[in-house]
Amino acid sequence: MICGINFGYSKEDEVKEALGVQQPIESPSFFSDSTVNRTDFAHEIRKWLNLWDIDLAQEPGEEGPLEKSFFQTNWDNSQTRSTDSDFKINTSYLVENSAGFLSLLEERKPRLVIFVGVLLIEALNDIRIRERVESILGERPGNALSITGDAPPGKRKFKIMLQKFPKAQIISLPHPQARGLRDEYMKSFRDVVKPLILKGDIPTRA
Repeated sequence: MICGINFGYSKEDEVKEALGVQQPIESPSFFSDSTVNRTDFAHEIRKWLNLWDIDLAQEPGEEGPLEKSFFQTNWDNSQTRSTDSDFKINTSYLVENSAGFLSLLEERKPRLVIFVGVLLIEALNDIRIRERVESILGERPGNALSITGDAPPGKRKFKIMLQKFPKAQIISLPHPQARGLRDEYMKSFRDVVKPLILKGDIPTRA
């Protein structure tokens, strides 16, 4: 499961909505299908996976078990141009609006959850929903492990966070919109992230 905060909403989308332009609903496909999933969010995640030597097929008919094992969702059903362009999305907001995400987590039972945005792992560990989370993922193993990569002197360091529940491994990544986040910096996490994505019951491409 790849989970973002909410649905992306471009400036172009906003203009079209104001003009009453109906936008077609695309047919569902696998996550890395670039002919359907053309959002900036999906593009960034595919790029990061490529930096970690996980090169997913992007054309229909070329997908294998690995591509089919990925699916994308969002924690919240709101749609904004950024994580707080219309209203403030913080940990408390996510906790209050966690029911839909937690129900999907219980239904789909992913072995690996990749959060995109640090607020999401904070919300998952919030005491207010801990009982529900543990009923789905098993007993909380303690605080997440925080790892920072190498950055040039004077440049901001971002972190990824890892947490292993009995029923799922959690990886928390920075949000692609984070100011100063560079591809080279994300590449420095390859040796940590790649084995977690490819190990266990996620198969290699047939």
